[in-house]
Amino acid sequence: MKYKKIKTLKQYTTYCNTYEKLIQQNDQKYEDELELLEVLIEEYDNRIMNSQFEKLNPVELLKSLLRDAKISQAELAKNIDVSPQLISDVLNYQRNISEELVLKLSNYFSMTKRAFNRKYELNIKKEGLGR
Repeated sequence: MKYKKIKTLKQYTTYCNTYEKLIQQNDQKYEDELELLEVLIEEYDNRIMNSQFEKLNPVELLKSLLRDAKISQAELAKNIDVSPQLISDVLNYQRNISEELVLKLSNYFSMTKRAFNRKYELNIKKEGLGR
Protein backbone atom coordinates (compact mmCIF):
# COMPACT_ATOMS: atom_id res chain seq x y z
CA MET A 1 0.00 0.00 0.00
CA LYS A 2 1.46 3.32 -1.09
CA TYR A 3 -0.32 5.57 1.43
CA LYS A 4 -1.38 5.00 5.02
CA LYS A 5 -2.92 6.99 7.82
CA ILE A 6 -0.49 9.77 8.76
CA LYS A 7 1.13 9.17 12.14
CA THR A 8 4.18 11.47 12.21
CA LEU A 9 5.02 15.02 11.23
CA LYS A 10 7.71 13.70 8.90
CA GLN A 11 5.14 11.54 7.10
CA TYR A 12 2.75 14.51 7.01
CA THR A 13 5.42 16.74 5.45
CA THR A 14 6.27 14.06 2.89
CA TYR A 15 2.62 13.67 1.90
CA CYS A 16 2.20 17.46 1.62
CA ASN A 17 5.29 17.69 -0.59
CA THR A 18 4.05 14.81 -2.75
CA TYR A 19 0.68 16.51 -3.05
CA GLU A 20 2.32 19.75 -4.20
CA LYS A 21 4.42 17.93 -6.80
CA LEU A 22 1.41 16.08 -8.18
CA ILE A 23 -0.66 19.28 -8.35
CA GLN A 24 2.11 20.89 -10.40
CA GLN A 25 2.02 17.98 -12.85
CA ASN A 26 -1.53 19.03 -13.74
CA ASP A 27 -2.22 15.55 -15.05
CA GLN A 28 -5.63 13.89 -14.83
CA LYS A 29 -4.03 10.51 -14.07
CA TYR A 30 -3.13 11.76 -10.55
CA GLU A 31 -6.69 12.81 -9.64
CA ASP A 32 -7.45 9.81 -7.40
CA GLU A 33 -4.06 9.98 -5.73
CA LEU A 34 -4.52 13.70 -5.05
CA GLU A 35 -7.95 13.10 -3.54
CA LEU A 36 -6.56 10.41 -1.25
CA LEU A 37 -3.68 12.63 -0.16
CA GLU A 38 -6.13 15.47 0.55
CA VAL A 39 -8.22 13.21 2.79
CA LEU A 40 -5.17 11.91 4.66
CA ILE A 41 -3.66 15.37 5.12
CA GLU A 42 -6.93 16.90 6.25
CA GLU A 43 -7.59 14.06 8.68
CA TYR A 44 -4.13 14.52 10.20
CA ASP A 45 -4.65 18.27 10.43
CA ASN A 46 -7.89 17.78 12.30
CA ARG A 47 -6.68 14.96 14.51
CA ILE A 48 -3.14 15.96 15.43
CA MET A 49 -2.06 19.35 14.27
CA ASN A 50 -5.02 21.26 15.62
CA SER A 51 -4.58 19.78 19.08
CA GLN A 52 -0.79 20.21 19.01
CA PHE A 53 -0.69 23.81 17.88
CA GLU A 54 -3.27 24.79 20.47
CA LYS A 55 -0.75 23.71 23.11
CA LEU A 56 2.22 25.50 21.53
CA ASN A 57 2.65 29.18 20.95
CA PRO A 58 3.53 29.99 17.33
CA VAL A 59 7.27 30.27 18.06
CA GLU A 60 7.44 26.85 19.73
CA LEU A 61 5.36 25.39 16.93
CA LEU A 62 7.75 26.83 14.34
CA LYS A 63 10.76 25.48 16.26
CA SER A 64 9.13 22.06 16.37
CA LEU A 65 8.33 22.09 12.66
CA LEU A 66 11.88 23.10 11.75
CA ARG A 67 13.33 20.41 14.00
CA ASP A 68 11.01 17.66 12.72
CA ALA A 69 11.52 18.61 9.08
CA LYS A 70 15.27 19.06 9.63
CA ILE A 71 15.19 22.51 8.06
CA SER A 72 17.59 25.23 9.15
CA GLN A 73 16.47 28.78 9.83
CA ALA A 74 18.43 29.93 6.78
CA GLU A 75 16.79 27.30 4.54
CA LEU A 76 13.34 28.33 5.73
CA ALA A 77 14.11 32.01 5.16
CA LYS A 78 15.30 31.29 1.62
CA ASN A 79 12.35 29.00 0.85
CA ILE A 80 9.73 31.54 1.93
CA ASP A 81 11.63 34.59 0.68
CA VAL A 82 12.26 36.43 3.95
CA SER A 83 15.46 37.50 5.65
CA PRO A 84 17.26 35.02 7.90
CA GLN A 85 17.32 37.78 10.53
CA LEU A 86 13.51 37.87 10.57
CA ILE A 87 13.32 34.13 11.26
CA SER A 88 16.01 34.45 13.94
CA ASP A 89 14.19 37.35 15.59
CA VAL A 90 10.91 35.43 15.65
CA LEU A 91 12.52 32.27 17.03
CA ASN A 92 14.25 34.31 19.75
CA TYR A 93 11.00 36.06 20.73
CA GLN A 94 12.37 39.39 19.53
CA ARG A 95 9.66 39.98 16.93
CA ASN A 96 6.03 39.09 16.38
CA ILE A 97 4.95 37.07 13.37
CA SER A 98 3.44 39.52 10.85
CA GLU A 99 0.34 38.73 8.82
CA GLU A 100 2.53 38.29 5.74
CA LEU A 101 4.79 35.83 7.58
CA VAL A 102 1.74 33.96 8.95
CA LEU A 103 0.59 33.42 5.37
CA LYS A 104 4.04 32.30 4.17
CA LEU A 105 4.52 29.89 7.09
CA SER A 106 1.05 28.40 6.83
CA ASN A 107 1.50 27.85 3.10
CA TYR A 108 4.99 26.41 3.48
CA PHE A 109 4.03 23.98 6.24
CA SER A 110 0.54 23.33 4.80
CA MET A 111 -1.14 24.41 8.02
CA THR A 112 -3.98 26.72 8.87
CA LYS A 113 -3.09 30.37 9.41
CA ARG A 114 -4.51 30.09 12.92
CA ALA A 115 -1.48 27.98 13.90
CA PHE A 116 0.87 30.95 13.52
CA ASN A 117 -1.57 33.75 14.21
CA ARG A 118 -1.79 33.71 18.00
CA LYS A 119 -0.33 36.11 20.50
CA TYR A 120 2.78 35.32 22.50
CA GLU A 121 5.07 37.28 24.77
CA LEU A 122 8.15 38.91 23.29
CA ASN A 123 11.47 38.78 25.10
CA ILE A 124 12.45 42.42 24.65
CA LYS A 125 15.47 43.59 26.59
CA LYS A 126 14.91 46.96 28.15
CA GLU A 127 18.12 48.72 27.23
CA GLY A 128 19.03 52.03 28.70
CA LEU A 129 16.91 51.59 31.82
CA GLY A 130 18.44 52.06 35.24
CA ARG A 131 21.20 54.38 34.11
